Amino acid sequence: MFGWLKKWMARGKPPSWTVTVVDGVIAINDGQGAERMVLVKALRRIVVATDDSGSWDADAVFLLYSEAVAPTGIFPLQANGVQDFVAWLKALPGYHGRELARAMSSTKAARFIIHEAPA
Repeated sequence: MFGWLKKWMARGKPPSWTVTVVDGVIAINDGQGAERMVLVKALRRIVVATDDSGSWDADAVFLLYSEAVAPTGIFPLQANGVQDFVAWLKALPGYHGRELARAMSSTKAARFIIHEAPA
């Protein structure tokens, strides 16, 4: 799953990803010109996916889901704006802080649901 991220890391400094939440929209930019917008009102679940390279490494990513099976947005833990994103996320009903803590200390390939929209 993280092959694309590993390839960028192997080439040196990864692209400078950014994530912002403004006016009900989560904007994700991959640092190479591609931008994706995710409507907050469509957001159903946020997952942190890790692999076995260790905690807080480049192989931890946020996966944003709406109704679709595949993620509607993805960005690495090191994206600019992640701290503001997490601060915003903490204020949402359905936030699971304990799961985020588990994800950050994970050394295994795993997925951690850190937010689920209330039904």
